[in-house]
Amino acid sequence: MKHFRLGVLCPFLFVIAFSSCKKDEITLKEQSWSTEIYSNMKDIYLWEDALPSTFKENKYTKAQDALDFLIGLKIDPQTGNPIDRYSFLDKIGSLSGEIQGGTANGDFGFMVTVGYNPANEISFFVNYVYKNSPAAAAGIERSFEVVKINGSTEVHPTVGTDGYLVSTSAGYANMTKALFNSNSSTFTFKKADGTTKDVSVSAKSYSINSVLCDTMYTAGTKKVGYMVFNEFLGAPAQTEITNTITRFENSGVQDLIIDLRYNGGGSVETCEKFCNLIAPVSANTKRMYSNNMNTMLTQYYTKQKFDLTTNFNKTNTFQPEKIYFIVSGGTASASELLINNLRPYYSGSLFIIGQTTYGKPCGFWATPIGYTENQTTPKEGYDLYAVSMETRNANNEGSYYSGMTPGSTQYPGVIAYDSYYLSWGNTNDECLNQALTHISMGAFKAVSSQSKVKSSQVVPVCTIDRQFKGMIDFRKHLNLNRN
Repeated sequence: MKHFRLGVLCPFLFVIAFSSCKKDEITLKEQSWSTEIYSNMKDIYLWEDALPSTFKENKYTKAQDALDFLIGLKIDPQTGNPIDRYSFLDKIGSLSGEIQGGTANGDFGFMVTVGYNPANEISFFVNYVYKNSPAAAAGIERSFEVVKINGSTEVHPTVGTDGYLVSTSAGYANMTKALFNSNSSTFTFKKADGTTKDVSVSAKSYSINSVLCDTMYTAGTKKVGYMVFNEFLGAPAQTEITNTITRFENSGVQDLIIDLRYNGGGSVETCEKFCNLIAPVSANTKRMYSNNMNTMLTQYYTKQKFDLTTNFNKTNTFQPEKIYFIVSGGTASASELLINNLRPYYSGSLFIIGQTTYGKPCGFWATPIGYTENQTTPKEGYDLYAVSMETRNANNEGSYYSGMTPGSTQYPGVIAYDSYYLSWGNTNDECLNQALTHISMGAFKAVSSQSKVKSSQVVPVCTIDRQFKGMIDFRKHLNLNRN
């Protein structure tokens, strides 16, 4: 018996020792990466003044914990909360590869939002689908209501008193597991006509289309172009934008409606391309936006004779008379930059419609943590996206950390709700209809008490949101020489 017990115990002790060594090794790496995060943020962080003068990396077993501590130090005096809800760590190259290349690395290709169905139940609705995705191939469309998930009718999430979804509720858990944590799932959808559709989808890689819908209308005497732009990806998105705007220009479009309600941002270079395509000709060579940075970065770029101001470089002649942006709480960063850059050049003729935007007037680039870009051995670590720049337009307007509110003094327009139960381009969509009404009648529809009651039946309670929210400049990397 002794030999048997020893024979069992010895391998067990070896496993414990081996596991302990592996755990210690991982912890040491994470602590080393934590030190790198701190030292890099001392150089590039917009709010460097809030960082401590010394840093004890052994307090943190994970690099993410160290970053969470550092970004919580700068407090917004208006809210009393940390101002930085933007900086993050990412797997090496995964985000930049998707944004620049426009390729999803394996998912179903659709997203959901939450709202009330006709029975006054809180339900999940498909709010967008990428055309090359498994979801599109399976016939899933915007407006579909989810009525079963993997055979379960537990599809209605619970909402807490704070208005947020309760993550432990069965409906919420079933959806997040099926949509985000499964390689394949089965859904039953209810269409607008009341019929149902059973769909099985498997995660695959596919090319992402940024323009989800583009069409034209006549509103009064005006030819109107409408486009749903969902992600500021790299070259593929720039091609899509150019093709759509060129078609509008050749068709004699006078007023433009750009739907950014689910657009969380992306490439700054693509945002600049969009700005140039729709800015008035008179804006050419004038200031588009400038970057404010911390003292060290400003001195560095000044010494390198790098201009922190970007000017318009317009190569086409398209200049709409009015521009309407449809926005929501999911509209962020590069989307807000697009709006802010154009405001000085469309004074009195630029409007936003929808809900208050996310509020991100700042951006970053990817900084290697734990590896070097030209490293030939296997890479470990992260890409650090730490806020490094704050943008301001030609009127020096920016700092919209609380978002852009439609119909406010700064942002003319009107509050409207997301008609997630309608297909893209349907003129009964509340946001689109408000834009077309303003174009044809010269004023937005008045919001009556009756319409407020109706709106309360369709306003989303919350969106399950994994959309990236940020603007990344892939062109401007530092080569700081620390001596």
